[in-house]
Amino acid sequence: MLHHHSVYEKIVTAICKKQELKYSDYAEEWRRRGHYREEFAAFVTYARYVYGLVNQKDFNLKSAIETAKKAQISEAPVPEFLFLPSEKKTILRAEEQGRIKAGEVITFKGYNRKIIGYDYTNLPADTDAFVVFSGHPGAASPAVYAWFKHLRRTKQAVKLIFLGLRDNQGNSDFTDSSLIYNVGSEQEMYRRYFKAMGVSHEIVDECISEAYDISTKDNIQRLSEIKNKIWGNREVKFAMFGYPVYQTRVATEFAWSFAQMEKAGTCQGVNFIMPAYKPSQNEYERYFSYDNLNGIASDIIIGNCTAHPYRVKGESRFDIGWGKYPESYKKILPLSLVYSYPNVAHELAGTDIKVATVLKILRAIQHKTYGYEHPKKTDKQISYNVLEMRRRLVAEKLTSKELIKNGYDLSKNEYLSRLQACQRV
Repeated sequence: MLHHHSVYEKIVTAICKKQELKYSDYAEEWRRRGHYREEFAAFVTYARYVYGLVNQKDFNLKSAIETAKKAQISEAPVPEFLFLPSEKKTILRAEEQGRIKAGEVITFKGYNRKIIGYDYTNLPADTDAFVVFSGHPGAASPAVYAWFKHLRRTKQAVKLIFLGLRDNQGNSDFTDSSLIYNVGSEQEMYRRYFKAMGVSHEIVDECISEAYDISTKDNIQRLSEIKNKIWGNREVKFAMFGYPVYQTRVATEFAWSFAQMEKAGTCQGVNFIMPAYKPSQNEYERYFSYDNLNGIASDIIIGNCTAHPYRVKGESRFDIGWGKYPESYKKILPLSLVYSYPNVAHELAGTDIKVATVLKILRAIQHKTYGYEHPKKTDKQISYNVLEMRRRLVAEKLTSKELIKNGYDLSKNEYLSRLQACQRV
């Protein structure tokens, strides 16, 4: 067995090979990861059930995931994939790898524009729009702060573009209309965040259109439509606010697609800016679901954002030049597929495709069981962040309590007049 296989992958591999399972063979790492002996039997039960689904003649991954989520497999909950301290450090290093830094200039062969990283509080004065997207419930937070800082410095209210309907894996849920922020769509979630800061409705809603985008490819298409509708063929600069580790993937895929559109004459003149900001390295401060090292941070960081830039052959993205896939990621990748697919682990980590499929479905069961993105939990996380951001904006005299309360209902001109007066105090 190769050294980069985790105990979870070893157990699933043994099940797929119909080998006898003895707890003693796995006990050392099982305990080291924080599990009790009793959990071993439960994990084996879940893994065998999922293996049975994968072996069905009419197997379909999406259907199997939905079946597994609903099934009463055991009286005990499915044990989570628990990451070791060294693996958490690897996840944070991967996050830093994917993040674009201030001053970084990215160019690609076949793309005649530059993608430049700027400190998110000091973006170019001629930035045309902030694009807030990605599904990360915390993506609007740095965008809001940057927007107010930009307005103070330039006296210009940058346009706001919100993207996203939902994710394409069925993990997010925006159907609970009783919530405050996690409602309707990703776009609406971001819109409500800016509304909660008292930004005028004429600014918040200026670029709103019907959301249909459930993938990066869809985000790209929808952004091109908004660009053409509002700016036509003129040159623009878009600051892309997603989440930091996503930035390299965004650079490779958005640049590639917009280069193709430019050649075809369907969308021209788009320049991308990457706002540089660094998430906390303290795991206890990373309370959003996408950041939580005991939640789905690995799925976002290892399974998705830093996986795809390594997959360039025959793909719709430029090669960022990362080279060979790191050995240190290979143990983590097969356990981090809730926002990815088995073939990704097979291609990059050499994981057997059937083993990777079982691990992905197990991860999906964990996602539901432990409510990593439960709508009410996500809404509470955003609500807490909103309160923090309001306090920060008021403390730095970027807005006032009165404007936070009443600004959304004001016209754009009235709002900006009052806001600039507030910022001069």
